[in-house]
Amino acid sequence: MFISLDHLGKDFRKKPRALDDLTLDLPSGMIGLVGPNGAGKTTLMRILCGIASPTRGRVLVDGCDLADARVRRALKRTLGYLPQDIEPYPNLTPPEFLDYVGVLKGMDDARERRRQAAELLERVGLADVARRRIGGFSGGMRRRVGIAQALMGDPRLLVVDEPTAGLDPEERMRFRTLLATLGGERTVVLSTHILDDVAQTCPYVCVLRGGHVRYDGATADLVGEARGRTWLTPPLAAPPAQGVVVNAASSPEGTRYRLVADVPPAGSQLVEPALEDGYMALASTSR
Repeated sequence: MFISLDHLGKDFRKKPRALDDLTLDLPSGMIGLVGPNGAGKTTLMRILCGIASPTRGRVLVDGCDLADARVRRALKRTLGYLPQDIEPYPNLTPPEFLDYVGVLKGMDDARERRRQAAELLERVGLADVARRRIGGFSGGMRRRVGIAQALMGDPRLLVVDEPTAGLDPEERMRFRTLLATLGGERTVVLSTHILDDVAQTCPYVCVLRGGHVRYDGATADLVGEARGRTWLTPPLAAPPAQGVVVNAASSPEGTRYRLVADVPPAGSQLVEPALEDGYMALASTSR
């Protein structure tokens, strides 16, 4: 599936412009969507899912305009969506909930719905609790039910919003492993504040800021924004005045800062950048 945004814009009354003149091509495979709160990520995801309409511009899916109601209906039959705050019906078991979602997606063959539900529960590691009611599940288990429901019908477009937020390290690693297998021929849009999730799963990343695209391209190239500019300072009594601090580590001698800067404090050590450094380097130069 190939998605093209053509001068896309979205306005809300009495609020800043949510999206402003987005022109962007989204390839197949895993795509990271990152940016600060208010960047326009949720608005963009809602438009991609056909839940909201743009004020200006077009969304083309395999060359077809999403403004056409027939195109939107066809898209929703091949769409999987995992919102951040999904709450599966607590009184249902996972197979019952997935069967219900399959009906909503227009899957008329009951045997096929049951087959897919069983296969997906095995895939997300919930086959052994399939008879339990969802209301008794942990947050991570409910999130796994959420990804299973999004995959019902084998969607060609999968939109996932903050899938690992609030999960413990073991669940986060489980989700990363699962997400890494979902690309291939489908398009997966992963919106997250956790840059390490993007670094581990997405070869392509789009950075939004203030409703504008600040970067789109290879994740490795975004890391390169900070190459030759990422430093680890010696222990300091106060944060450095120059550059952008990425993180800090305290010690009895003082605090060592990892920062992106053209001219670092004296005694700083040049280090290899990570995705977080590249993102902060880009943010520091964005207008």
